[in-house]
Amino acid sequence: MRTRKKTGSSADSDGGCAIMAGASSARCEQIVAAAIELLSEGGMAALTTKSLARAVGVTEPALYRHFDSKQDILLAILAQFEGRIRTLFAEVPDGEGDVLAQIQAVYMRIFHSFAAQPSLASVIFAEEIFRHDERLADRVAGIMDTVEGHVLSLVRSRRGRSQVRKDIPVKDLARIIMGSLRFLVTRWRLSGYGFDLEREGAALWRSLRTMIVAPAQERTD
Repeated sequence: MRTRKKTGSSADSDGGCAIMAGASSARCEQIVAAAIELLSEGGMAALTTKSLARAVGVTEPALYRHFDSKQDILLAILAQFEGRIRTLFAEVPDGEGDVLAQIQAVYMRIFHSFAAQPSLASVIFAEEIFRHDERLADRVAGIMDTVEGHVLSLVRSRRGRSQVRKDIPVKDLARIIMGSLRFLVTRWRLSGYGFDLEREGAALWRSLRTMIVAPAQERTD
């Protein structure tokens, strides 16, 4: 595919799907879904114009009406995933309630998202796909920062500081929580999706909660 010049626009950074509408948007999403499956099955080598056009059922030139390059497709995949994450956060009740329950809700909904579309995990956590492209790497880092930032905001809240232990820096707590999630999803992917991700995720969360919750004598709620 042709390489698009960097423009710095939001549409460019989000990939082609961000600017499509109607039937074009549906086709664009179909292309993204097919690209995820191809990447999951064979990595970047499997994502060719020919294989993608065949998977979608269009001619190779037709792909150019939606995306100028592989990079644009990968950016669209990341934009789609980031949109899911932001929706997930919006669905978790905020405020000064049970912060650990809110973190658990985020944790389990991310597991559910991957369990519902296993091929997505193969793409999002495949560092070899993104590490050699600065724009893609920046986008992945931005998504990670968004997730970590959300967890940090919960832990740093007044109720959060009363519910989690104070002898570990909050940033480290957030990284322990999200790092364990990434580790489990990676193990699941490498096992060929050979275990129940949501069930194992729930068990892992119970262990994490035991490790991060403030001792009873320190709790102020």
